[in-house]
Amino acid sequence: MNLFIDTTNNRLILIIEKNNQIIDYLDMKNQLRISDILIEEIDKMFKKNNIKINEVNSFYVVNGPGSYTGVRLGVTFSKTIKTINNDVNVYLISSLAFQAGDKKCISMIDARGDKYYIGVYDNKKNIIVDQVLNKEDIDQFKSNFKNYEILVDYNEIDIINNFLILKNDFKIAKSVNEINPLYIKHFI
Repeated sequence: MNLFIDTTNNRLILIIEKNNQIIDYLDMKNQLRISDILIEEIDKMFKKNNIKINEVNSFYVVNGPGSYTGVRLGVTFSKTIKTINNDVNVYLISSLAFQAGDKKCISMIDARGDKYYIGVYDNKKNIIVDQVLNKEDIDQFKSNFKNYEILVDYNEIDIINNFLILKNDFKIAKSVNEINPLYIKHFI
């Protein structure tokens, strides 16, 4: 049994999956207090589907970039579970890669303060290092990738499909010390 968790961008996304079959799915948008509801919503999903936490052997976690608190929530939850039970697998992927899926696209996430996290992807491959750009530089950046779809803030993406097609592209954390938030710093 697998649990997908994404808390990175004011949105709580949970997917329970087994053998590539979706058992349950939750997508709560515009959540400002994910820290208050994460455990409760996971518990509700498990009870609804008669699942116990010890039946989950793999956690698939989006580890950023995104909101500072949001990025830490899913990471901290999975890190805690891994600390308690080292047999649990934790797999990580960036929010930019997750949003991109298998598309040829520029993946953008609002970084606040007129900045965007941005990455360029082609069929699951990151072809330009994920970075932070000022809003005023976005059009110039996009002009270098004219045939690329623009994906912004998870709008109009198929969350379930992206999880299923990217499941094998998440990177396994070999130890608790490898389960960390992904922060992208802006360099001047």
